[in-house]
Amino acid sequence: MTDYPIFEETFQTMSTYKKAARLAKIISYVKHKSGISKDQLLDAVAEFTGGEVSSRTLERDLKTIREEFSIDIIYESVTNGYHVEQRDQEAVYEFLKLIEFANVGHLLQEGTTDFSKLADIVHLDDSSIFQGIEQVKTIVAAIQQQHQLSFVHINYWNQTQKEYTMTPLQIREYLNRWYVVGVPEGATEIRTFGIDRIQQLQISGHTQVKRTDYEDQLGQFAKIVGLNFNEGAARPQKIRLQVFHKHLKYLQSLPLHRSQDIQYEKKAEYGTVTYVLIPNYEFKIQLLKMHSFVIVEEPQELREEIQHMLQEALANYK
Repeated sequence: MTDYPIFEETFQTMSTYKKAARLAKIISYVKHKSGISKDQLLDAVAEFTGGEVSSRTLERDLKTIREEFSIDIIYESVTNGYHVEQRDQEAVYEFLKLIEFANVGHLLQEGTTDFSKLADIVHLDDSSIFQGIEQVKTIVAAIQQQHQLSFVHINYWNQTQKEYTMTPLQIREYLNRWYVVGVPEGATEIRTFGIDRIQQLQISGHTQVKRTDYEDQLGQFAKIVGLNFNEGAARPQKIRLQVFHKHLKYLQSLPLHRSQDIQYEKKAEYGTVTYVLIPNYEFKIQLLKMHSFVIVEEPQELREEIQHMLQEALANYK
C-alpha cells in the first residue's frame, strides 16, 4: 500500500543513506512517543547518530519530512511536544517500509551478499522478501536513465516462461513483495511484474515511452488496495464498515487505504470505518481476514458479496 513507488525520486532527494535513516528515526520516535518534547527528540536523534544534533538541523529535517514525504509532524505549544497528524499515519507506515527496504539494501552493500547466510542472521515472517532484491538496483538505474528492461518472467500458475522488453515506471511494494510497474513493448497499458519472478534481467535501449502519458493509469493505484485495478467497480465507492472496537487499533496503526476514516465513541462496542475506493479483490480479502470483527454496512452489493464468500467458506467445513 506504498505511496513511495519511485525509488529514484526518493533517494535523489536524500543526500546520503544516513540522512534517510535519521529522518526515519525522527518519524519513528514521534510516532511511538507522541508528545515527545524537543529536547527529548534532540537527545534521541543524537544518540542514534552518535553526535550532537542542533535545533536548526532538526527543524530542517522536519521540513524535509513535511515537504518531500507529506508527513506533517506538529509541535503543540500547549503540551510542548510533537505528534504526527492522524491523516498522515499511512504515509508514516509507507515511509518506514521504504526505509526498511533500504536498510536491507544497505546491509547487502556492506558486504553481506550471501542470501542464505543473511536469512540465518535476519529472521522475517516471510524470508521471500529477499527474493529478487538484487534486481532493484538495475531497475532503478533503468528508470533513472529512461531505458528499457529485458527479462524472462516466470508464471507460477501456468508454469510458463515469457520474454519481455518493457519501460519501467515504478517500483511498488505490497504484502512484503516487490513489483516493477511499466509498459511492455508494443502495449498501451501498464503491467505489474513480481520482481521475484524475473530472471535474466538486463538494461536495454533508450525508451521512447513518456511517463507523463501514463500518469492517469498510475494514478489508479491510489484508488485501490494492492495492485489490481482492472477488475471490480470502475469508480471509487464509499465503503462503510462496523468494526469491533479492539480491532480498530490495528487499522489505526496499519490503514488499509489512504482514505480510511475511523469514528469511534468511547466505550462503544463497534466503531465506524469508511473508505472511498474501488472494492477490488485484494480489498475483499482484507475484509475476510477480519472475519467476525467487521460488518459491511454499505454498499449493499459488497455486503452481499462478502456474505456469500463467508457462506462458501463455512460450507467447506460441513
